[in-house]
Parts: sequence; structure tokens; C-alpha cells
Amino acid sequence: MPLRRLNHDAYKVGWICALEIEQIAAMEMLDEEHEPLPQPENDTNIYSLGSINDHNVIIVGLPSMGNCSAATVVTQMKMTFPNLKYGLLVGIGGGVPIETDAGMIRLGHVVVSKPTGIHPGVIQYNHGDAMLGILERGGALAPPPIVLLNAAREMAVRRHRREYDPIWENTKRIPTGRRALRRFGFPGADKDHLYQPHYEHQRKAMSCQESGCDPRQRIERQIDEEDDSYIVVHRGTIASGGLVIADAQKRDSLAQEHGLLCFEMEAAGVLNNLPCLVIRGICDYCDTHKNDVWHGFAAAAAAAYARQLFFHLPIQEAQR
Repeated sequence: MPLRRLNHDAYKVGWICALEIEQIAAMEMLDEEHEPLPQPENDTNIYSLGSINDHNVIIVGLPSMGNCSAATVVTQMKMTFPNLKYGLLVGIGGGVPIETDAGMIRLGHVVVSKPTGIHPGVIQYNHGDAMLGILERGGALAPPPIVLLNAAREMAVRRHRREYDPIWENTKRIPTGRRALRRFGFPGADKDHLYQPHYEHQRKAMSCQESGCDPRQRIERQIDEEDDSYIVVHRGTIASGGLVIADAQKRDSLAQEHGLLCFEMEAAGVLNNLPCLVIRGICDYCDTHKNDVWHGFAAAAAAAYARQLFFHLPIQEAQR
């Protein structure tokens, strides 16, 4: 069946992914894909076009991680799609293992930007200042669009009233039985290990088991068996900066001072150019024990949340 071809004006929502694994998950969430459209010579982005629940979506990846790359991609996308109104920045991030209204933040959960107190949903840091315990405050970064905040709230309300989790069901859209997509499967709660903040990973480029990390240094946490069929969502403040945070003690210090739930690397570059909701699947705890085990499922969980959001957006908002 041939792909539908729309015009540039038909697309109002941009879905931005920093990593290939995030873009694969995004593509699997589309109801249908659309034929590519011509673009100006000075727009070097590669777009994947499609729709979800009658909302037309532009999916675009970044050539490299970081705020500068994100800013360039968004600037070019706005030039090619003049009716672009807002974006979703969807992918993986490092979580802060603290308690929220939804419970303890754990691997495979989703964190979504939401204004809280003095923060607009995302605050910016640079790596050097973050290591000194400094984050930029204030409203330099725009809060998420009201329509997306309302959709996120409506989705939360309706999820509580359902007997099943539509976000978890969305993760099943990715056929993990295929060899190339196995990494998107749920690793299991027994693969979620949180170590004491002072305890460093023993050997780089090796798993905790291979490097001999002491299991006695893990923090004991109760496993909720229902998490195996439910995506827990936390909403609050996300920190965005140009380099990865991999220091558990600094993570906890910054999080406590600023009320942070998550660290990531692209939002500041996007939010300076496009109103956006940031959606992050938690793949690690911003410590030295990082590994790739949860990358696939965390990307799938974030994409699944983003897909469900389109079922709570007003249709006229996408068509106006």
C-alpha cells in the first residue's frame, strides 16, 4: 500500500530523539508512516513523517548528543515545517532514586517535565558547575506548552481509572521477538540494582557482576511485582546539561537542593527554540555503575508514554 503524502503545513508536532535506539522506538509507535517531503538545501535533517490518532508527527534524530546539536536540528525543522507548534523530546535519562507521589524512581520508569515551584519543568546546568553543586535557576527555559501539560494530566487521571496500563500495552508495539529489537524487552526487576552513593564501580567497561562490585553495597528495595505490567510515571523537574552526570553523591546533593527527578543532555537546546514536553525513560541512576541493560526498555517506555499522549490531545489542536 503506497504511503500517504501530505504537505508541510499539515505537521504541527515534532518528536525529537537524540539516539538511534530512541528513534527506533518512536517509529514503532506510529499508526501510519507518510511519504517524505522535499526540504530546503540548507536543512540537513532527515525526517520520518507519520501520524498517531490523527495527529501528524515529524520524527527527527540528532546527529550527535547535546544541547548545541538539538538547537540546530530544531531551528532547521521550524524552517521546513512552518506550522510546527510544539515538540516532544523523548528518550532515555538518568534517574534520581527518590520517592515521589508515584513511589520510588526506578529503572524503566518514566519522568516527564512539569513546572514545580520556581522551576519551569527543566533547568540547565553545565558539567563544571554541576560538579561544584551549581545549577542555573530561573525562567530562561520555557515551560511545557499548556496543551501538553493538560494532556499529561488527563492521561494520569484516566490511567488510574483503567484496569490495564495503556502505556505498558504501547511498549508491546515493538516486536521484541525479532533479533534486532530484543534489547527493547523488559529486563526484569531483578536487573535493577542501586548501590550506596559512596560505592564506586570497580572496573570500567565491565558489568557490575563481571567487575566484582560487592552485592552487599546494594540498597535493598522492595520489588513490586505489578511493575512488570505497569509503567510508573513521575512528573517534575528535569536537569539538562552538556555532559553526563556519573557521580551518585553529587546527584543526590543537586537533586535535594533543586528538587530534581532526572538528568539529561538535550532539553536546554530544544527549549530555547521550541516549546516542548520532555519525556525520559530511566536507564541508570547517574552513578558509576551505568550499563546498557536498560537502554532499550527505557527508550520503549518513554516512546510508549509519548504515543499515549496523542490520545489525550484535542484533535482540533493538531488540525488548526
